[in-house]
Amino acid sequence: MSTRRNLTTLPGWLAVLLTLALAVGGFLLGGLYFPISVVIGGVITALFAERSAFFAVAVQPPVITAVVVAGAVLLGRPLLDAATQLASTFPYLAGTMVAVIVILLVRVRSVRSA
Repeated sequence: MSTRRNLTTLPGWLAVLLTLALAVGGFLLGGLYFPISVVIGGVITALFAERSAFFAVAVQPPVITAVVVAGAVLLGRPLLDAATQLASTFPYLAGTMVAVIVILLVRVRSVRSA
């Protein structure tokens, strides 16, 4: 087994931080930027995360969304505004989770067949 890391893969901690940074930026911009940033972060990390980080990548879209919204409330954003933002994000979140899981399954199968 080789210990050399492929340059096209992200370690798990970096995949999570990337998605978190995108989600925080999208939340600060507001509107559709928040759900779109969660979608982009989830898909990018699903495409480039190393295999040992697949579980973290699969569960991160709803967890990071909840953490960002809860953090905004703790920092003074009104709870109703944050809840509204979270509710409007749900359809994007569901689609993102499906897309991320499909991407990860395809990556697992492609590695097994190679």
